[in-house]
Amino acid sequence: MQTGTLQPAFGGQTLMENAVREMLARIIHVKAIVEPNTYTRLEVPIDCDGQACDFLQWLRTAPTGERRYFRNRSGKFEIAGVGMCVASAFGEHEKFNQRVGDLQIAAQSVWFIALPFDATCSLDSAWSSYRHIGCVLPEIELRRDGHAHTLAVNMSQNTSLDGLKQRLHSLAAPVKKCAIEPALVREADDISEEQWTDVVQSSLHKIQSGKLRKIVIARTLLYSASGPLDPVLVLARLCAHESNGFRFLVEAAPGKAFLGVTPERLLSRIGRLVRSEAIAGTRPRGVDEVADRLLGESLLASEKDRREHEFVVERLRDVLCGLSVSLRVDAQPRILRQAYVQHLATRVQAEIRPDFSDADLVALLHPTPAVAGAPVPCAIKALRELETIGRGLYSGPVGIVSRDKTEIAVAIRSARIDGCTLKAYAGAGIVQGSNAADEWRETVHKLLAFERLAT
Repeated sequence: MQTGTLQPAFGGQTLMENAVREMLARIIHVKAIVEPNTYTRLEVPIDCDGQACDFLQWLRTAPTGERRYFRNRSGKFEIAGVGMCVASAFGEHEKFNQRVGDLQIAAQSVWFIALPFDATCSLDSAWSSYRHIGCVLPEIELRRDGHAHTLAVNMSQNTSLDGLKQRLHSLAAPVKKCAIEPALVREADDISEEQWTDVVQSSLHKIQSGKLRKIVIARTLLYSASGPLDPVLVLARLCAHESNGFRFLVEAAPGKAFLGVTPERLLSRIGRLVRSEAIAGTRPRGVDEVADRLLGESLLASEKDRREHEFVVERLRDVLCGLSVSLRVDAQPRILRQAYVQHLATRVQAEIRPDFSDADLVALLHPTPAVAGAPVPCAIKALRELETIGRGLYSGPVGIVSRDKTEIAVAIRSARIDGCTLKAYAGAGIVQGSNAADEWRETVHKLLAFERLAT
């Protein structure tokens, strides 16, 4: 359990107070929005002048239930959203027009997306709160792009200006409170190692029969707390243990959130330039630098892991080749290291033809063999028979989209919070030559970041 006083997110609240005052002065002059599929954007730059800007601390002061957060793997782009200006089906959001609310040139608004692993299956009851938040334009946005910080608001026909002003005031001068974190206690696994072995053996039988080349099996760990969990605090603690990855938070309702720190990029787009990557093949981190290097070398030399990895590279190459004017793929995989595991990673870069949208790209790329298996359609069908966990948003696309640029990760190394419980997810790729005990240990290492939260 950790306690402490919440410190201001922007080094003394003066910066945020000034930004809010300027924003409120501009909102007064905004014309009423009467056109359908239209929203107005206002933004105010924040000159942080080198001061520490803690987005998660700021987000924790926001009203619960509709908070969102995303930071890219490099840490150069970070965004927090509060409230819901517009909710849309992914792809349909492109039909909305952005209107600039004053003479200042505003950046393109960012939509947060969080999509299920299996789009053809309805989300089960455990994920029911997430059914209508697949693509959301936040009402209030705090953004950092490099060193540039901005506060922005998005307003639609349904926006209550009085409610918006009230929320801005509360974010400018938050009430200081004691941050008390309930201790997490490990509960029983959803599946025993013996049951896991049976599932792996069934998977290997399908592979040996020629129906599959690879299948990715997932399992969960359940933790309970003595009181309601604050997802922002949980994410902050998780980031302290696992700093290398895409960070995300999706809050569906008070007490219900999905969060994680994932190593895997699905796609990154700036203009028509798209980057993706294959991440598959895993080893734990070593106890020292020498052991770490030797484990990485054994991963690079492993025929089984290289074969598992190549299924993902092959799929990305085939998909992107069909919609690109140019394509570049790394000749050899490199090692991508996280706090507790290291992976094989191959980068792919393509210039996409202009007739393909972000929604088209996601539909073609997701799911990759890194989270489903190969061939992908056969693997998904097999997973419906073999898995009982109900993946929901786990291993689905999560990130941000805009007309200017898009960054979408794959929601692995993630967990779902329901009030006083946290359920963490991890998977392992099964191919010819896989050993059930080894794959079980791989999931143990992938779950260590969450295990550390309970110690």
